[in-house]
Amino acid sequence: MPPPIVDAHTHLFPERLAAAIRAFFVQHISGDAFHYPHNYKAARAALAACGVGRCWTLPYVRQPGAAPPLNRWMAETFAADGFVEPGATVHPGDDVAAVVDEALDALGLRLFKLHCSVGSYSLSDERLDPLWRRLSERAIPAVVHLGHSPGGTTEARELAELEAVARRWPTAPIILAHCAAPAVDEGLALLRRFANLYADLTPVVFQLAPVAAGSLAGLEERILFGSDMPNVVVRVEQALDAVRALGLSAEGEASVLGGNANRLVPPRAMRRATGSEKLEL
Repeated sequence: MPPPIVDAHTHLFPERLAAAIRAFFVQHISGDAFHYPHNYKAARAALAACGVGRCWTLPYVRQPGAAPPLNRWMAETFAADGFVEPGATVHPGDDVAAVVDEALDALGLRLFKLHCSVGSYSLSDERLDPLWRRLSERAIPAVVHLGHSPGGTTEARELAELEAVARRWPTAPIILAHCAAPAVDEGLALLRRFANLYADLTPVVFQLAPVAAGSLAGLEERILFGSDMPNVVVRVEQALDAVRALGLSAEGEASVLGGNANRLVPPRAMRRATGSEKLEL
């Protein structure tokens, strides 16, 4: 049997926050075109029904002070859920070191998400240095949504922020969300220059990331599958079919659909078995 699929880009949030995000998308971006419910329990069930075996849920915040309670909700809500790997976030206006220390040491979270557009900041903001330092020390990944467009797209010129961070922190695993769509060629070129960079193939609301067959050659171990569940119009099955249509080898496809995510963030059952995780909830 093929290995389980890992969806490395979902957003399972508390009801009030999830409803507010859905309302924003409906009003400003996509209208009422969504296939999936915003409620986290229903979205989780929809992922499982699509054949996903595990997912990462990636929080993000608009302003300072919002990250700690959201990180705690993530850790507490999914503490016993082997299907969902909860992530953490931070805003550069926070006491970044304190927020990161709590997330990693007290809450046991093992990945971060940064959303530059929602939080209105630059990825290269030096106030984030305590985050990059801790992630570098422990090889903990951060998924970064680099673009500042409300529609979720990234311009090629914005990749300079990621290049600056990758150059300063060469051992921090950084995952470029949406493969910088539509600037995917420039995003993949940056991956070829920096060994600590990864990318996910997550759609941008209406559209699949425009990745051409053959463009991932040599990068198969640094590409992840993502759906953007639940605020996406592209169905999960369509996103999976797009990966399978890239003409990857069996090993490369298995890596993209789950192996790479599991290497970056091993399932919690595996971490506990090896003594590499201590939850202090």
